[in-house]
Amino acid sequence: MNEKVGRLARWVAGPLVLLLLSGLVGKARAGSERGEFFDAVAALSPAEREALEAVPALAVANASWSFGSEDSVKKMLRSELDRIGESDPVQRARVLIRFGIFDSNPDGQAAVFSQACADDPTTCDEGLRPIAEREVKARAVPPGNQLPMFLGGHPAP
Repeated sequence: MNEKVGRLARWVAGPLVLLLLSGLVGKARAGSERGEFFDAVAALSPAEREALEAVPALAVANASWSFGSEDSVKKMLRSELDRIGESDPVQRARVLIRFGIFDSNPDGQAAVFSQACADDPTTCDEGLRPIAEREVKARAVPPGNQLPMFLGGHPAP
Protein backbone atom coordinates (compact mmCIF):
# COMPACT_ATOMS: atom_id res chain seq x y z
CA MET A 1 0.00 0.00 0.00
CA ASN A 2 2.85 2.38 0.84
CA GLU A 3 4.28 1.76 -2.61
CA LYS A 4 0.99 2.84 -4.24
CA VAL A 5 0.89 6.01 -2.15
CA GLY A 6 4.47 6.79 -3.15
CA ARG A 7 3.64 6.38 -6.86
CA LEU A 8 0.50 8.46 -6.45
CA ALA A 9 2.48 11.21 -4.76
CA ARG A 10 5.20 11.09 -7.40
CA TRP A 11 2.99 11.00 -10.52
CA VAL A 12 -0.10 12.96 -9.45
CA ALA A 13 0.65 15.22 -6.52
CA GLY A 14 4.14 16.14 -7.77
CA PRO A 15 2.95 17.50 -11.15
CA LEU A 16 0.05 19.30 -9.46
CA VAL A 17 2.41 21.03 -7.05
CA LEU A 18 4.73 21.90 -9.94
CA LEU A 19 1.79 23.28 -11.96
CA LEU A 20 0.64 25.37 -9.01
CA LEU A 21 4.13 26.79 -8.39
CA SER A 22 4.69 27.62 -12.07
CA GLY A 23 1.27 29.32 -12.20
CA LEU A 24 2.14 31.48 -9.21
CA VAL A 25 5.53 32.43 -10.67
CA GLY A 26 3.90 33.22 -14.04
CA LYS A 27 1.26 35.41 -12.44
CA ALA A 28 3.88 37.32 -10.47
CA ARG A 29 6.01 37.88 -13.59
CA ALA A 30 3.03 38.93 -15.71
CA GLY A 31 1.95 41.43 -13.09
CA SER A 32 5.39 42.99 -12.86
CA GLU A 33 6.07 42.95 -16.64
CA ARG A 34 3.00 44.94 -17.63
CA GLY A 35 3.83 47.59 -15.05
CA GLU A 36 4.75 50.84 -16.78
CA PHE A 37 2.59 50.62 -19.90
CA PHE A 38 -0.42 49.26 -18.04
CA ASP A 39 -0.12 51.98 -15.40
CA ALA A 40 0.28 54.69 -18.05
CA VAL A 41 -2.84 53.55 -19.92
CA ALA A 42 -4.79 53.19 -16.68
CA ALA A 43 -3.89 56.77 -15.75
CA LEU A 44 -5.40 58.18 -18.98
CA SER A 45 -8.79 59.81 -19.01
CA PRO A 46 -11.60 57.96 -20.82
CA ALA A 47 -11.36 60.40 -23.77
CA GLU A 48 -7.60 59.81 -24.04
CA ARG A 49 -8.13 56.04 -23.91
CA GLU A 50 -10.67 56.30 -26.72
CA ALA A 51 -8.19 58.34 -28.77
CA LEU A 52 -5.53 55.71 -28.11
CA GLU A 53 -7.87 53.00 -29.40
CA ALA A 54 -8.29 54.97 -32.66
CA VAL A 55 -4.55 55.06 -33.42
CA PRO A 56 -4.40 51.76 -35.37
CA ALA A 57 -7.43 52.72 -37.49
CA LEU A 58 -5.91 56.12 -38.21
CA ALA A 59 -2.58 54.53 -39.20
CA VAL A 60 -4.34 52.20 -41.64
CA ALA A 61 -6.36 55.11 -43.04
CA ASN A 62 -3.22 57.19 -43.60
CA ALA A 63 -1.40 54.29 -45.26
CA SER A 64 -4.41 53.61 -47.46
CA TRP A 65 -4.58 57.29 -48.42
CA SER A 66 -0.90 57.46 -49.27
CA PHE A 67 -0.52 54.27 -51.29
CA GLY A 68 -3.93 52.62 -51.73
CA SER A 69 -5.84 51.87 -54.88
CA GLU A 70 -9.00 53.75 -55.77
CA ASP A 71 -11.23 51.07 -54.27
CA SER A 72 -9.26 50.83 -51.03
CA VAL A 73 -9.31 54.61 -50.59
CA LYS A 74 -13.08 54.75 -51.10
CA LYS A 75 -13.61 51.95 -48.57
CA MET A 76 -11.28 53.65 -46.12
CA LEU A 77 -13.06 56.99 -46.49
CA ARG A 78 -16.43 55.37 -45.81
CA SER A 79 -15.15 53.45 -42.80
CA GLU A 80 -13.42 56.55 -41.40
CA LEU A 81 -16.62 58.59 -41.69
CA ASP A 82 -18.50 55.79 -39.91
CA ARG A 83 -15.83 55.46 -37.21
CA ILE A 84 -15.54 59.19 -36.54
CA GLY A 85 -19.25 60.02 -36.77
CA GLU A 86 -20.13 63.44 -35.45
CA SER A 87 -17.77 63.24 -32.48
CA ASP A 88 -14.67 64.87 -34.01
CA PRO A 89 -15.48 67.61 -36.55
CA VAL A 90 -11.82 68.33 -37.34
CA GLN A 91 -11.05 64.71 -38.30
CA ARG A 92 -14.35 64.47 -40.16
CA ALA A 93 -13.51 67.59 -42.18
CA ARG A 94 -10.09 66.10 -43.02
CA VAL A 95 -11.71 62.90 -44.31
CA LEU A 96 -14.23 64.93 -46.33
CA ILE A 97 -11.42 66.97 -47.87
CA ARG A 98 -9.69 63.74 -48.87
CA PHE A 99 -12.95 62.53 -50.35
CA GLY A 100 -13.36 65.82 -52.26
CA ILE A 101 -9.84 65.56 -53.66
CA PHE A 102 -10.57 62.02 -54.76
CA ASP A 103 -13.93 62.81 -56.38
CA SER A 104 -13.70 63.36 -60.15
CA ASN A 105 -16.93 65.38 -60.41
CA PRO A 106 -16.48 69.16 -59.81
CA ASP A 107 -20.03 69.48 -58.48
CA GLY A 108 -19.39 66.60 -56.11
CA GLN A 109 -16.14 68.21 -55.00
CA ALA A 110 -17.94 71.49 -54.25
CA ALA A 111 -20.58 69.68 -52.19
CA VAL A 112 -18.03 67.66 -50.22
CA PHE A 113 -15.78 70.67 -49.55
CA SER A 114 -18.86 72.62 -48.43
CA GLN A 115 -19.76 69.82 -46.02
CA ALA A 116 -16.19 69.88 -44.66
CA CYS A 117 -16.55 73.61 -43.99
CA ALA A 118 -19.93 73.04 -42.33
CA ASP A 119 -18.49 70.35 -40.06
CA ASP A 120 -15.47 72.41 -39.05
CA PRO A 121 -15.74 76.16 -39.79
CA THR A 122 -12.06 76.68 -38.92
CA THR A 123 -11.24 74.63 -42.02
CA CYS A 124 -12.63 77.35 -44.25
CA ASP A 125 -11.16 80.10 -42.06
CA GLU A 126 -7.71 78.59 -42.64
CA GLY A 127 -8.50 78.05 -46.31
CA LEU A 128 -9.22 74.82 -48.09
CA ARG A 129 -6.35 75.11 -50.53
CA PRO A 130 -3.46 74.77 -48.01
CA ILE A 131 -5.18 71.86 -46.30
CA ALA A 132 -5.88 70.16 -49.63
CA GLU A 133 -2.28 70.75 -50.73
CA ARG A 134 -1.03 68.94 -47.61
CA GLU A 135 -3.33 66.02 -48.32
CA VAL A 136 -2.30 65.90 -51.99
CA LYS A 137 1.38 65.85 -51.00
CA ALA A 138 0.67 62.90 -48.71
CA ARG A 139 -0.91 60.93 -51.60
CA ALA A 140 1.86 59.18 -53.54
CA VAL A 141 -0.17 57.56 -56.34
CA PRO A 142 -2.96 58.71 -58.68
CA PRO A 143 -5.81 59.47 -58.53
CA GLY A 144 -5.89 62.09 -55.83
CA ASN A 145 -2.28 63.19 -56.01
CA GLN A 146 -3.07 66.48 -57.76
CA LEU A 147 -4.97 69.48 -56.51
CA PRO A 148 -8.52 69.52 -57.93
CA MET A 149 -9.51 72.19 -60.43
CA PHE A 150 -12.14 73.36 -57.94
CA LEU A 151 -9.30 74.61 -55.72
CA GLY A 152 -7.24 76.11 -58.53
CA GLY A 153 -5.28 73.06 -59.51
CA HIS A 154 -5.06 71.56 -62.97
CA PRO A 155 -4.44 68.13 -64.42
CA ALA A 156 -0.87 67.22 -65.31
CA PRO A 157 -0.05 67.28 -69.02
